[in-house]
Amino acid sequence: MHSHTNLRVLFITMSVNKVFTSIVESHVNVIGVIESKSKNPARQKTNLKEFCEEHNLPYYFMNKGCNAELENWVKSLEPDLIVVNGMSELLKKNIIDIPKKGCINLHPTLLPKYRGPYPYFWIFYDMDLNQGSTVHYIDEGEDTGDIIYQESCRIPFGCTQEELIEELESKTGVKLLLKAINAIENGYAPRIKQPENSPTVRARQITPDEFKSIVDWENWDIERIWHLLRGTQNWLNAYDFSDIPGTIIKWRVNDYVKEPITSNIKFGKVYQEDNYYFVYCRQGKIFMDVLYE
Repeated sequence: MHSHTNLRVLFITMSVNKVFTSIVESHVNVIGVIESKSKNPARQKTNLKEFCEEHNLPYYFMNKGCNAELENWVKSLEPDLIVVNGMSELLKKNIIDIPKKGCINLHPTLLPKYRGPYPYFWIFYDMDLNQGSTVHYIDEGEDTGDIIYQESCRIPFGCTQEELIEELESKTGVKLLLKAINAIENGYAPRIKQPENSPTVRARQITPDEFKSIVDWENWDIERIWHLLRGTQNWLNAYDFSDIPGTIIKWRVNDYVKEPITSNIKFGKVYQEDNYYFVYCRQGKIFMDVLYE
């Protein structure tokens, strides 16, 4: 889908992702890029700055919040619209007020569900398969601004986070953003007020000391545990690897099997038999592949 627009669009993101590159390739008039600083500096890549240099796009690394320096830089570009896809902090009023057509954000949930910076974890945690994407205006709250467009979809049981990002951001999200940009330029973008309260918990980041207790191995159905582990594999270190020698750097969750459990095993502990790795829960065991350093 191409969006030949005359709007001067300033894009804020954290990486060269499919949403950003799709917008650039769709002939949206992107006049500059702000890279939001990651909360985990080790994860900050340099590829966004390089991308901007290759494409002659003005670039700003936002590492000191919405200060006067950022404000002056944004004003100098004279954007009509700011588009956000991934930020580690909220925009402040001094930036929100600059573009005459406002600021919009792509949020990969059906707002007001899962407001906050880490919706994917909580989508998997709740085993909520009724999902979708939202493009909304940005106000001073956290994902509370008026909704422009939403589209819902049913996500597959046991999908991975990569598959969910592809569906909610790269496919549906890009389509909604382009539709919203066109509607804003032509003066017919809807503004649908959100309810004040969300029906879900705030989508906060979980802390490393919560990892070991986040799965209720004793009480949850095996389907819920498997779905959460499939969705958060590689970054949710919920297992007890104490009996597995070597340094494990990655794991992939495979199938599960329901079977009676003997009394002398520990739930959530990784066991190995031949070349198979698995963990037990109340209703059976979940298999995984393990990659060593």
